[in-house]
Amino acid sequence: LLVSKWGVSLDVDFQSIGDQLYCTILPLVGYGSPLRSRHETELDYLMHLQGVVEILDKYDNLDGFVSFIDGTQRVPKRGTDSVPFRLDLSREDYERIMVLRNR
Repeated sequence: LLVSKWGVSLDVDFQSIGDQLYCTILPLVGYGSPLRSRHETELDYLMHLQGVVEILDKYDNLDGFVSFIDGTQRVPKRGTDSVPFRLDLSREDYERIMVLRNR
């Protein structure tokens, strides 16, 4: 989905801003790069993406995320811009995800 939209591999991560949780699309720096990459290998990267998809699906946000990607005109750019998608979550779901994220 991300490669078909923007033509390159991109990273995706959850970010908490205030009491909102976003699934944010970020530029991907090469695997193992000390600059920003959190992924040592392509397998680490793919496993991370799978986990993101599972969370989006579990909390009924996957269809909304896909629709958002299809419709957005924003482009993630290294060091200047990310593309955030705000998750639609109950307070309980937000807290549950944050506990899992901070393990």
